[in-house]
Amino acid sequence: MNSSVLSAAEAIVVWIAFIRCGWVAMGLVRQLVRWNRAIVNKWGWVETLALPEPVLLAAATFVLYRQPEASTGAFPIALPLVGAILAIAALVLSLWAAWGIPSLSSGHYVLPDQQVVERGPYAWVRHPFYLGVFLIWLGLAAAYASLLVLAVTLAYVVPIYVLYVRSEEEMLQSQFGDEYRRYQARVGMLLPRLWRRPS
Repeated sequence: MNSSVLSAAEAIVVWIAFIRCGWVAMGLVRQLVRWNRAIVNKWGWVETLALPEPVLLAAATFVLYRQPEASTGAFPIALPLVGAILAIAALVLSLWAAWGIPSLSSGHYVLPDQQVVERGPYAWVRHPFYLGVFLIWLGLAAAYASLLVLAVTLAYVVPIYVLYVRSEEEMLQSQFGDEYRRYQARVGMLLPRLWRRPS
């Protein structure tokens, strides 16, 4: 029983991690198709440094999946279950974010007639998709009790996406001005401001 629960929890994390990698690849293709249509495109050093993240996620997931058995020490079932819960939360959040902005894809650009979105998860956090990225990495680290994956998450994934978000927000501020600044004042970047109700 424990072994089947462990395997199922790990499989959930693995599949969701690979889904994220595929989603990013499709998003990059979508961005390239829209490049000429966009009224603003932004690609710089921050975006370039973030590019390897889904490749690292795919590689880490593949290597961990190929291990004969995860070593979770004193928590043989708890850690993989926590990992699966985090990965499922990331998937739900990402799908909710995609519903909130159907034009969502990889990279930074603004399409004609695009507006500041404040519905769905965007009423709670400004960047739910990137929050989902953190949850997937943390879920993978937990599911396989991997200190290396946790170190990559904390040393590379979180810092590069915080810079990535700031780069995106500079573009959005220059495009939408005070409307976006008011949105920033109301809604947290990656964590909800629980003392403020969403509009």
